Amino acid sequence: MKRSEEATLIATRIQRALCRAEQGQDQSIDRLGQLAQALTRGRRAAGLSTTVGQPAFDALARAMAAQVEAQKAMVELHGALAEVKGQTRFRSIRLGGLNKADDPVPRETRPVLVDRAA
Repeated sequence: MKRSEEATLIATRIQRALCRAEQGQDQSIDRLGQLAQALTRGRRAAGLSTTVGQPAFDALARAMAAQVEAQKAMVELHGALAEVKGQTRFRSIRLGGLNKADDPVPRETRPVLVDRAA
């Protein structure tokens, strides 16, 4: 196997692992949001005061903050990997998503509707 083929294989494995980790974080944040909705709706459906179960909401808020902090660390990881890529034999390998500044991903934009009656 050529060095360039080996480098591409290594970089692809890292990229896939990074994407799986990011998807797991997104899923975790989503599930924590669903839990927040379930707790709020459940408390209201049970006719409980907002003071009931507040420690559970506090713990959930800490869990969500920790996940968001982990997501921030993943953004920093992208930067660190891009730096490594630029300093090694991996610099010539084109992988989508590793360095978005060099290869921006087109994003669909929608106009924001403003309710003027509000």
